[in-house]
Amino acid sequence: MIRVEGLRKVFGDVRAVDGIDLKVERGELVVLLGQNGAGKSTTLRCMGGILRPDAGIIELDGLRLPERLDSVRARLGVVPDQARLYGRNTAPEYLDRFGFLYGVPEAVRRQRIADLLDRFELADRKDTMLAAYSRGMAQKVALIRATLHEPDWIFCDEPTAGLDPVAAADMRRYLVEQKTRGAALIVTTHVLSEAEHMADRIAIMRRGVIVTNGTLEELRRKAAAGRRFTAHLARSLSDAEPVRRWLEEHTVDYRIDDDRLAYTLRWETSLRDRGDFAARLQGLLAKQESPFHELEEDQVSLESVYLAAMDEQNLKIPLSSGSAGKAPTRPGSLREPGHPPQRVGRGRTKPIPPAQIPSGIRPVRMFASLREQGGMLGHSLPFYVSSWWRRGDLSWVMYLNAFVLLLVAGTALFGQLPGVAGQVAARFVGGTALQAGLLLPLFFMSFALLESIKSSIGIWWEKAQGSLEVLLYTPVDDPSLIWLEVLPGAVVSTVWVTFWMAAGMALLSLFGAAAPWDLLPVFAFVAAVTAYWAAMGRMLGFMLFPREGAAGGAWSFLLSPVSAAVADLPLALFVFRSPLAPASLLLPIIACVALTILCGATFDRERLMETGLTRSRRKRTWFPVAVVRRNAVAVAAGIVLAAASAGVAGAVTANAHWHSWSDVRSAATGQAVDPAPVASTPIQPAPSSVNGVAVAAAGLAGIVATLALMLALIAVSFAAFFLLGVPAVAGLAIAGALWGMQLGFGSGAPLQPWFAGAGGIALLALALNTGAALPIYWSLAFGSGRRLDRLREAWSNYWALFRGLVMPACVLLGLVVFRLLAAG
Repeated sequence: MIRVEGLRKVFGDVRAVDGIDLKVERGELVVLLGQNGAGKSTTLRCMGGILRPDAGIIELDGLRLPERLDSVRARLGVVPDQARLYGRNTAPEYLDRFGFLYGVPEAVRRQRIADLLDRFELADRKDTMLAAYSRGMAQKVALIRATLHEPDWIFCDEPTAGLDPVAAADMRRYLVEQKTRGAALIVTTHVLSEAEHMADRIAIMRRGVIVTNGTLEELRRKAAAGRRFTAHLARSLSDAEPVRRWLEEHTVDYRIDDDRLAYTLRWETSLRDRGDFAARLQGLLAKQESPFHELEEDQVSLESVYLAAMDEQNLKIPLSSGSAGKAPTRPGSLREPGHPPQRVGRGRTKPIPPAQIPSGIRPVRMFASLREQGGMLGHSLPFYVSSWWRRGDLSWVMYLNAFVLLLVAGTALFGQLPGVAGQVAARFVGGTALQAGLLLPLFFMSFALLESIKSSIGIWWEKAQGSLEVLLYTPVDDPSLIWLEVLPGAVVSTVWVTFWMAAGMALLSLFGAAAPWDLLPVFAFVAAVTAYWAAMGRMLGFMLFPREGAAGGAWSFLLSPVSAAVADLPLALFVFRSPLAPASLLLPIIACVALTILCGATFDRERLMETGLTRSRRKRTWFPVAVVRRNAVAVAAGIVLAAASAGVAGAVTANAHWHSWSDVRSAATGQAVDPAPVASTPIQPAPSSVNGVAVAAAGLAGIVATLALMLALIAVSFAAFFLLGVPAVAGLAIAGALWGMQLGFGSGAPLQPWFAGAGGIALLALALNTGAALPIYWSLAFGSGRRLDRLREAWSNYWALFRGLVMPACVLLGLVVFRLLAAG
């Protein structure tokens, strides 16, 4: 049994679902009718567990959501409003994939797939790619997917939309078969005749509420006073008065119009009484020599019931629900006995708060779930790789690899890379250009491959092609969803890079060159770390920036410096045989562990469904006064930290009588420092005319300085994000101390005004940037409420403060640079 009570879901200022009560027994099919935007799809998504209700109770056979969501998904089948298939797979491959996810044994699912494809007349198209299927064929595959594991509850969102009459009738018959099997079904549709044919009960929704519900017979009784009949007379009545008096006494309503007589009997009038009434009426009409030659019942159509429910007046004073004769209840009430609505104030309904489930995934659960990913990885990897292969991306990746192998072959034959590249490599590694040349294949292969993998494997792929909703309904738990994005790509990258590195080294050995085979595990490790970091970063991007492009575009670009430091630094140390190389492996390992913990802590299944599109466009102001007011303490803390460190460093410098950086170095090495300041002779610039070229060059330098500082500050914020802001705060304190020491040198230091001025502006920009980012770091470790919501709000405020405060400070630095260079 499905029980929904007081269900509410709000998106911004839109109440998508506003207090739904619903009850569906086993072996019952309930149809939800309503206009577009009435809340039908949102209701199903809340009941399916991919949207979190703001209030209300959802129970399926006593399993309450969201506490028992994993148990519910294994017994739930959902057909969304679109088929959402994988176009590069065949129907058996696609259905086998979801049969595995639902835990159907291999032999059983293969037999069921064959039987159901034959049942829907798709067996002869089993070798055809799903992208070539028609709308009706794709919808049939979607229905097979939803019922392959014989679920106890089935939700169908307009399953027959766009189908021809034959396909729609076949779809309805199959749903009735599922009902006969004992499943509880909820189906949404716009086709009223469809609801009449298959519904046991019908609920009509408008603006997030159920305005009326019941069986078709009950809805008809609500819409009309009784059963209406029309008698076609042989001729008009010569004396209608006796007939009128008799009809007034025995009917609810009547009307005589020439040779037609219409009358209404009470709904409870039995079939025998209706027959007796017709016989007595015929006798009365016969006396007038106007007997009826045809008598028919005018059924109250579902369309009239639906239109009445859509009427504004009926929305304000809803039609009663339940059996005829019962007192009206609140809109959409199908409340079972023993659960009366809670009232507060002047008759308003008090929302039922949903169960509070902590957001995110605990680190212990996240890493412990790795032991359970063997089966998922073993099934998912061939499935994703086959789809990737059919896409054709491997061709251009292989061309890049072949080109790089040619470079390696040239290195082996000629002792160095050809041309200027070989000269540069020889200069850096002292003639062993071979090792430097081996860096090229890694970069080509890793990054070219990752660019292809991210759009062909895992959550990114599901989200890009619109099939993610289907995956979220499956019984794949939250940690497995993250590993589904991370592990296949990491395995493919590791195998791919290892293969090509081994091929390159084998080629070198074939030509008699010394191949560094000891670096092969390092290349494989760095490839795995790079793929792991990129995929986990994408998942974090989906959480913080739900738009698909944000997770792969600007977000990935901003992660690139961190990725380079994490993966490429250990690689470079191994290539150049540094003694620090083994210890440097701890850096990528710790970074990946930290990113995994952060991604798990912010994970929210509902965020994956977001597109980043809002219902209305917000007006953007350049200077966010409200945001500045809310974050004034954080911004002030950044400025105070910079000023304090600068003040302390300046006082120490002045007391120690340091007047230049050479004095600081002397004091650091224990040498004596001359307390007398060294007189500096001001440099008198030679008089020169400022030409246009110099001004243009100075202007370009100012623009570059502005953009460079902006990018550097953003990179600092993102890098510090993964370490709870410690690098940003420490960097601000160090920068403040350096600037304070520069001030402490006094006015005799060379170019002191320019160094102090430009440095002060850069320090101000850094202080504002750090202060704007402090709420982000705070949200990671402290505070109350859902961490992900706090993080998203903190990031949104950061960008607003960056636009309104930090960017003007960066522009001011550019103006100073321009003035310095333009003045000569």
